[in-house]
Amino acid sequence: MKFKYMAKTFDGITIKGTTCSDSIEDLALELREKKLFLIKCRNIKKITEISTKPNLKTISMFCRQFSICIKSGIPICDILNLLYEQMVHKSIKKSLLSIRENVQKGNSLHISMKKTINVYPEFMINMIYLGEESGKLDIILEELAGYYEKEHKLLKKITNSMIYPCTVFVTLKIISFFLFIKVIPVFITNLNSFHAKTPLITRVVLGMSNFLGANFLWILMINLTLIFISIEYFKTEKGKMAFDKFKFICPILGPVYKRLIYTRFTRGLNILLTSGVGLLKAFEIINDIIGNRYFKLKFKTVSSDIKKGGDLSSCLNEMNLFPQFFVAMVKIGEETGNLDGMFLIAADIFYEDAEENVEKATALLEPILIIFLGVMIGTIILAVMLPMLSVMDSAGKF
Repeated sequence: MKFKYMAKTFDGITIKGTTCSDSIEDLALELREKKLFLIKCRNIKKITEISTKPNLKTISMFCRQFSICIKSGIPICDILNLLYEQMVHKSIKKSLLSIRENVQKGNSLHISMKKTINVYPEFMINMIYLGEESGKLDIILEELAGYYEKEHKLLKKITNSMIYPCTVFVTLKIISFFLFIKVIPVFITNLNSFHAKTPLITRVVLGMSNFLGANFLWILMINLTLIFISIEYFKTEKGKMAFDKFKFICPILGPVYKRLIYTRFTRGLNILLTSGVGLLKAFEIINDIIGNRYFKLKFKTVSSDIKKGGDLSSCLNEMNLFPQFFVAMVKIGEETGNLDGMFLIAADIFYEDAEENVEKATALLEPILIIFLGVMIGTIILAVMLPMLSVMDSAGKF
């Protein structure tokens, strides 16, 4: 990291400058060696240095390669060298230099990875810590590779399925605006020159067209203002909570999102429990991968109730978020002592459900958009054709 700092000498002289260091603590030590005392500093990052965060597929490949190297008996520093040489992604490639340097200084792998900002997921770093402590780093990295690979496939499927509906919706809005503002007024003006009788639907469409044409800038400004206010609101903690809750109750996409959260939750708990982590500790770690404030708020009651002596299945049932079959599976897992196995089975079920719900959501959205498109275009055609038929009828009488 690059820091801009202000320091003072023994004589009280102020020194300003910029330098690279792993952390603020390291920067302070480096300045002390130069007989300088750090007063304040801030992290600076040039635009040219900004690189994209690795996607889940890249993280999965990284974990798998790391696991294979460890199983081959290669030392950690040599593994980091090998990964650096073949790595394509800039963020990971750059971070590997810093990680290798810190490992060579005697730091553990997870602490070295934690010092790299916004590269590796928090859940992955926590799991690597567990792997180092238990001596099962290769196994945990392999499980993480499978976890992130499944997560990537599911998110990719959701994204790809939403491309078509979003494209149709945006295209529909653009075409509608163009027809209302440019095309319809020309048709109606030409028809009015024939003194044709204008039906109600034509008058309504013409009124909307005139309104949009006369107030286009105001409408645009109001829409942009509302978008800006919404963005700023959803940046607040209250707004984020409201948006996360809406994701759960959204009619068509809500079931897809729920299954995605359930899959993360169950698969993450399976990895943690099979790695020897206690249930309460697993709940603390799992919060890092859920990514939904509303779910986290509900889940806090589960952790507190279990600490008081409650059983997991009853606590999960009181959340009113999970389906009953999952609660029943957890209860069986508690009674048989196979809770981690039940979480794995549930994760596979939720993953398959998520895929099915993506297909259902796409199948529902497409006809809705097509019907809406048909109604819109049909209304415009009727508004134009009815006066034309009236003109033709009048011309036939002469």
